[in-house]
Amino acid sequence: MITPPMFIAEILRYFVGLLLLAAAVAKLRGFDGFRANLTESFGVGAAYGGLLAPAVVLAELAAAALVLGAAVRPGMWAALCMFGLFTALLGYKFYTQSVVRCGCFGEAERALSGFDLLRNALVIAAIAAGLALGHTAGVPPHAAILAAALATIACVVTIHFHELAVLLGRPHG
Repeated sequence: MITPPMFIAEILRYFVGLLLLAAAVAKLRGFDGFRANLTESFGVGAAYGGLLAPAVVLAELAAAALVLGAAVRPGMWAALCMFGLFTALLGYKFYTQSVVRCGCFGEAERALSGFDLLRNALVIAAIAAGLALGHTAGVPPHAAILAAALATIACVVTIHFHELAVLLGRPHG
């Protein structure tokens, strides 16, 4: 029998895994822009950017594979460390330079905003909640499919969080 905490943990597992997968795919689709952002926004030399950009993508893919595979807990810890590190670095650059580009989900041309930092903080909270809820083994396939569907919706909202926040914050008239 599936309990509500098990189901929530399963949703969070799929959410984190699919979000990492989406981030990696977006970076691959706009790889040159992502690598250029590392060089321009973070002061990484071209040679290091050429090494760091694929390393970030591979780390995201590896963590997604762990979370979506059989090593959920290590994958969630890896995701927590990555999102924590990325958010701390982005937050530091945002507050010291005010204009920084990340390309986290493929938006290489748009400057980072406070909404992006809030999004990352919410993702970190979701990962922590998933870790706190624990193991999701034994979830029946029908519940896993529903959890994956709900997680997919949450991923779309998360990826477009900045745009949604701006759209919802505009005065109507």
